[in-house]
Amino acid sequence: MSSKNKSLLTKGIGGIGAALLVLNGLIGAGIFALPAKMAAELGAFSPYIFLIFGALKLAIVWCFGQLATLYQETGGPVVYAQKGFGDAAAFQTGFIYYLARATAIAANMHVLLLYAGYVWPELNAGIGKSFAIIALATALIVVNIVGLKAAMRSLDTISVLKLLPFVALIAVGYWQLDFSTALVRSSETVVPAFDTISAGALLTLYAFIGFETVVVTSGETSSPKKTIPRALMLTVSGIAIFYFCVQWLYWHTVGPAKPDSAPLIALANMIFGETGALIMTLTAVVSVAGNLLANMISTSRLTFSMAQQSLIPGKLGQKLGEIHTSFATPAVSISILGIFAGTMALSGSFVWLAISSVLARLVVYAVCVVVLMKAQRA
Repeated sequence: MSSKNKSLLTKGIGGIGAALLVLNGLIGAGIFALPAKMAAELGAFSPYIFLIFGALKLAIVWCFGQLATLYQETGGPVVYAQKGFGDAAAFQTGFIYYLARATAIAANMHVLLLYAGYVWPELNAGIGKSFAIIALATALIVVNIVGLKAAMRSLDTISVLKLLPFVALIAVGYWQLDFSTALVRSSETVVPAFDTISAGALLTLYAFIGFETVVVTSGETSSPKKTIPRALMLTVSGIAIFYFCVQWLYWHTVGPAKPDSAPLIALANMIFGETGALIMTLTAVVSVAGNLLANMISTSRLTFSMAQQSLIPGKLGQKLGEIHTSFATPAVSISILGIFAGTMALSGSFVWLAISSVLARLVVYAVCVVVLMKAQRA
């Protein structure tokens, strides 16, 4: 691809946009499923596990921030692997990471429709679900092709809509809470056995996967050397505290009992009543939609980056590396990702898609950390 084409990628992501990519990459489906599971596994210690493993995860986050200062091209892990180990490693890393992100998109399509089904049950039944997946994939393709700025504006709106109900839930929930009783219960917290903590760690890991979304779009980020490390460290730290607050409130309001509905819907119902439960259901839909949009923005740039580095040969590589003349976005890469993710969503279940995404992403994290160690020794 010519340098002229490369320059057509616009710098449409600023500091706030970078932070929102991290936020929406992390806050997706996990927070709506984890509180009950964490409470059942770890009891009163469950809120603190988010702080502990959030702090540990910052070590990996820091590595990605340092890599972003060294290599500022679009592509993230693909670029890092190529710089560290050459084209063959870059292709393998890119392929694994692409599968991880595409399966995550497919898995979260299922989650979005699951929560939307509380309001419109037809979305989770037979042909209705298939049509809904196709419509969702089409919408993601169109929004991303129309332009990065339009997609980022959509992400801004979604971020506000998903955070406001959480702010209200935490504020009112803590205001209603009997702190004297809650603090006494907290003082009696016992650290669980190591094997129990290990089980909780796997759940916590799922909550912190997705932060790396922002490094994939480095080539479209203003001042990435300064913007990306700051967005990564501050946003991940803030989200760890946010997870702690939600889990602490859940434990002291709902407790260890398994709720009849999704955990945060049960929590909202106890604090606000049926109206609150409905709002939290809609918040879940908006939250997962934001996660899908953030994933589409970044993952579509993977194949674009691989095509630019000539890692994908032939006519396919040429097409994937093309930039739309009107919208200045990698339209072919976006379209193929949307079709691929939609097809997987139609054919697979959430559980297996989510497991595949997590395992593949851990491999990519390990490769990137080794690349940074190698670069620092050079």
